Amino acid sequence: MKSPRLGLALVLPLAVAAAYAQPTQPGRAPVTEPEIRYQAGGSPLAQEEMHKDTNGKAPPMTKAEFDKARVIYFERCAGCHGVLRKGATGKPLTPDITLSRGTEVLKVFIKYGSPAGMPNWGTAGELNDAEVDLMARYIQQTPPTPPEWGMGDMKKTWKVIVPPEKRPKKKENA
Repeated sequence: MKSPRLGLALVLPLAVAAAYAQPTQPGRAPVTEPEIRYQAGGSPLAQEEMHKDTNGKAPPMTKAEFDKARVIYFERCAGCHGVLRKGATGKPLTPDITLSRGTEVLKVFIKYGSPAGMPNWGTAGELNDAEVDLMARYIQQTPPTPPEWGMGDMKKTWKVIVPPEKRPKKKENA
């Protein structure tokens, strides 16, 4: 005959899991699978590859988030703030400045812009709220070093629209 302790040892984990999965009060939503894992000491990001910044104060980002934000930054922001975020026509966005501002303040600047020339990316519909949040966290990270391109690499990307032999040889206007 089986021991009662053995039966209890087999049933107890199922009872605990059922208790976590069911609402404890009427009207309360059931606990989701990520919440159960979190309450059990797991993290919803446990399966995600995280971006590891050299600055421990930088807000956490997954590698996928960091890569997406890097593309958005180079497409929308680098023209004014510089590829390395040290500033150009726009102000510098290096972590020594952005970390002290905090994510919420940066989100407001990105979403609504400023009278000094910063576009209102969020209210103009260029970035949604999730992308605004993503960019606020991204600019608090250490800027990635852009790949170095030599003249040979650049020439490989050139598209010749008018070949040299078809270009004007003399002035064509008055």
